[in-house]
Amino acid sequence: MEFIDREREQRRLEEALSSDAPAFIVLYGRRRLGKSTLVRKVLNTKDVYFEASQSEAATQISMLSKAVAMVYEGFDGPIYPSWEEIILAFNHRCENNATLVLDEFPYMVSEDSSLPSTLQRIVDRRVIGGDGLRCNIVICGSSQRMMQSLIQGSEPLYGRADEEFCLMPIRLPHWSKAMAMEAKNIIEEYSVWGGVPQYWTQREKYGSFEEALNGLVLNEHGLLYNEPSRLFMDDASDIAPYSSIMTTIGSGRHRYSDIASTVGKSTADLSKPIKNLTEMAFIRKEVPFGESEKKTKKTLYYIDDPFMAFYYKFVEPYKSTIAMGRTNIVKRMLEQSFYDHVGGIWERICQIAVSGNDISGHTWKVAGRWWGKVPVYEEGKKTPVGYEDLEFDVVAEDQNDSDTILVGECKWTGADYADRLLDKLKKKVSMAPFVKGKKVVYALFLREQPLSAADCVILFPEDVIQQLPE
Repeated sequence: MEFIDREREQRRLEEALSSDAPAFIVLYGRRRLGKSTLVRKVLNTKDVYFEASQSEAATQISMLSKAVAMVYEGFDGPIYPSWEEIILAFNHRCENNATLVLDEFPYMVSEDSSLPSTLQRIVDRRVIGGDGLRCNIVICGSSQRMMQSLIQGSEPLYGRADEEFCLMPIRLPHWSKAMAMEAKNIIEEYSVWGGVPQYWTQREKYGSFEEALNGLVLNEHGLLYNEPSRLFMDDASDIAPYSSIMTTIGSGRHRYSDIASTVGKSTADLSKPIKNLTEMAFIRKEVPFGESEKKTKKTLYYIDDPFMAFYYKFVEPYKSTIAMGRTNIVKRMLEQSFYDHVGGIWERICQIAVSGNDISGHTWKVAGRWWGKVPVYEEGKKTPVGYEDLEFDVVAEDQNDSDTILVGECKWTGADYADRLLDKLKKKVSMAPFVKGKKVVYALFLREQPLSAADCVILFPEDVIQQLPE
């Protein structure tokens, strides 16, 4: 697969590394996002790339000396007793403005906890010429929480980095350009592979989407069969709480109390792992449109990563069945429920497409969902006869006029009658408390061309992808 996206990150790296002053750069993000590929793409013949392993510090230092010797002959002759000595030796030997990349930096720190302080002393020597630092230093890591902690508040490396990169999954528009697929097909595949380059690279080895699912995920020997556990192990020694929380959310329990009850833990015990999962962008919090995140009691938690959402809905709960070779049972269930899964991803994609965008002559603020109970009245009566659950997929307020809002319905189904969908949406809106006294712009986000017209905004997969930020 060709190198997808990362133009902004590559440009920032190149500018930092080509500066006259030596740069200290921190790059991190979950595994398989292409951190190492990105870094190697900006290096040249005078630079050294070293990927640490889970071995003792002396072994790692020895391996680094050999990596440097591949560029600077004879560097591995001496024995270097510490990280400080080998890095300063490289700084003395290398060409001006050369770059030393220390990949999987958390492996190095786990064997020598003093390394951040050592690196602080070295980085603080940065001057142009003289006996100071002459080389650029780049540290990389897949342990998001450790890498973030190294550059926070009271830590030795706090405030030292010239550039900090948290590499995120590649956004949908780039996959739409790179893959020769129809818009609705790319959205369906994105609902499994998400924005992770390595997943798409593996998918390309198969002739069809179904073959890729069977070979990579629905197979106990598949490359991605145990992927979440590997990702969690980068950030925690005990991954059981993470796995339990994700499995519970994947099964449809989204309230904090329901998650705690299912996992068998108190809400206090779950506070830290849920916070960590949120910071790692594996889950997200949602509150109804118009409500304060701090004040509302309606907070829900959803899996925010497409692959993780797919995995914890279709794979993790059925691992015993898959291990017995009865994958046909799982495949039948997948056939019945896959469009429901895609529908959830589609809603999120549509919200992002509306947020900050110009649609129907308005620029909209950040879009979200709304849900809640509304009273139901009989004609002529002031007392409600009951309550009805309402939910809206996309709601956004006009950026310049708070009295104008967009309300949208998302459908990932076969062709339907747009006028009928609009009538149902208008009926729901008439009961919603947040629309009183406001002008409403109605929108339908549809997988297929409708069977009838409707007097509202209608967007299809190709339209939505074009509206997404790159």
